[in-house]
Amino acid sequence: MIQQVTQQSHSQNKTINNEKKKYHDPLNKGVFVVLSNSNEIGTAISDIAPKLGAALWAPTFMYLGADIYDKYKNDKNNYNPSAKRAFKRAIYQALTSLVAMPAAIILGKYIISPLGKLDKSGVSGNTKDAIYRHTKDIISQAHGYAFESYDNFKNIVLTTLQNKIDSRKNEINTTNVFNKYYKKIFTAKYQLLSNNEEKILQFCEHNAKKTFEIFEALKNNNHKKVPHKILKKYNKILPKMKEIYKEADYSYQATRNALMEYQTSLIFKNKLAKTISGIAVIFLLTKPVNDFVDKQIMKKVINPGIDQIAQASVNDSRLKKIFNDMKYFNQNSKNANA
Repeated sequence: MIQQVTQQSHSQNKTINNEKKKYHDPLNKGVFVVLSNSNEIGTAISDIAPKLGAALWAPTFMYLGADIYDKYKNDKNNYNPSAKRAFKRAIYQALTSLVAMPAAIILGKYIISPLGKLDKSGVSGNTKDAIYRHTKDIISQAHGYAFESYDNFKNIVLTTLQNKIDSRKNEINTTNVFNKYYKKIFTAKYQLLSNNEEKILQFCEHNAKKTFEIFEALKNNNHKKVPHKILKKYNKILPKMKEIYKEADYSYQATRNALMEYQTSLIFKNKLAKTISGIAVIFLLTKPVNDFVDKQIMKKVINPGIDQIAQASVNDSRLKKIFNDMKYFNQNSKNANA
């Protein structure tokens, strides 16, 4: 008898523990977590790998579809289809995965640019990128005399940059307000106007000097003063230039390509800093953002609103009217029989 009571007590305790066991979403474990966050990773790496960044949105949409369908079918561990529950889940996923987190990552990446002003140059990261791209264009388009001396190269780079700054000033003064702020926010068109002009020209001159020093080092076979990646690019492309230009100055053409690669590497460093910032946002803000949306927006705003709309639609439905009529008819029948 005592043994039976003990077994019953043990069985009851086990049942209570099972009931109190916290529910764990099967789609919030292991590889599914990676799938759900793949678009956030894609947003973070879009600067250094734009095609891969765009492709990483596909797994997230697949995960969202599976998650919403799962919540439609199941109420935690119980099979109980509910379109309302699926609709709530769709809104939650849209707010977190498709809106809030990508926006936070993009904001985190763009915060890096103003931090560039903290170094000696006093120029933002985006403005530096604009200068690197400008210098790369000059190297690509300039004739041989541009590299005859440092003064020639510096004057061409600075003069054309000044002309570009003046042109941007004229554009922004004559354009309408909407286009002005649209281009400032969503394009790189006016990055050269976002810093002090004197500092921009000084930084451009500094970059031109370092670039010309690499040019002279390659010309004089002083490879110790050439960054390893640039020297590797130069040695790789030199045989191809020799084959194309034959007796012409093929080494000059190879040098130009190496110098353009140098500007590209400087741009990549800024993009890498933005990527690291975006990934840091994912680790730091994913849980706080999800919790805020769940506890503050969904539970206090979205869910009550959906519940009210659902209740109102039921109360106003024809089916509800039929049930009320049947209830009224049954009550009258009972009263008549009494």
